[in-house]
Amino acid sequence: MSPLQKQYYKWILERNFHDLNKGVHGNQVSLLNIVVELKKCCNHPFLFESADHGYGGDSRTNDSSKLERIILSSGKLVILDKLLVRLHETKHRVLIFSQMVRMLDILAEYMSHRGFQFQRLDGSTKAELRQQAMDHFNAPGSDDFCFLLSTRAGGLGINLAIADTVIIFDSDWNPQNDLQAMSRAHRIGQQEVVNIYRFVTSKSVEEDILERAKKKMVDDILFKFLRNLFAL
Repeated sequence: MSPLQKQYYKWILERNFHDLNKGVHGNQVSLLNIVVELKKCCNHPFLFESADHGYGGDSRTNDSSKLERIILSSGKLVILDKLLVRLHETKHRVLIFSQMVRMLDILAEYMSHRGFQFQRLDGSTKAELRQQAMDHFNAPGSDDFCFLLSTRAGGLGINLAIADTVIIFDSDWNPQNDLQAMSRAHRIGQQEVVNIYRFVTSKSVEEDILERAKKKMVDDILFKFLRNLFAL
C-alpha cells in the first residue's frame, strides 16, 4: 500500500468517521460494510471523496502532476503503470477487469493522462455502444491498447480474443466471475499465449478474500466430481 492507503485502511478499521469524511460534500462513508470499504482502499484511496478532494489536486494542476498523484497514491497503480508501459512498448493488447465502476473511472483518467488508447465497458454501457467498442478494439490495425471492463459486465457474448494479456485488478467474491472474465481472451480465434495477472494487496483483506475464493473453487470441483461419481 501507499502511505495514503495505509492511513485510510487504519481509519476504516478504527471507524474514524471524522477523517474519512473530512471535506466530503456528497455521500459520506458509512462503514456499514467494513470489508467493502477495505477493498476500495486496496484499489485506490481516491475511491473516497475525502482522499480525492484532499490529494487529487485542482483544475490548475498540470497533467504530469495529476498522473503522478494517481499512480503514487495506490500500490496497485504503481505496479500497473510499470507493467503497462512495458506491454505497450512490446505491442501487447490488454484487458483490465475491476468490480468497481468508479475504479474504471480512475483507470480511464490514468489512461488518458498516459496517452494510451483504450475502450471501456461496464453495466451502464448500452448494447450498441458495447458492440462499437468491441468492434473498434478487435479491428485490424486498431490503435486501442487496453480495454477496461467491469468484471460482471464482461461476461457472455464478449469476444476479445485479439488481446493477449488479462489483468484482474481486484478479485470478485465469486471465483467463477473471474474465470469468465479471463475467458474473454481465451476465445475461438485466439492465436497467442494469454498471460493473466491478478493484483492482490499484501497484508490486506484481499489476501483473505482470495484464499476463500480458492477454497470455494476447490469445494465446487470436489462437489461436481462426487456428484458425477455417484451418478455413474
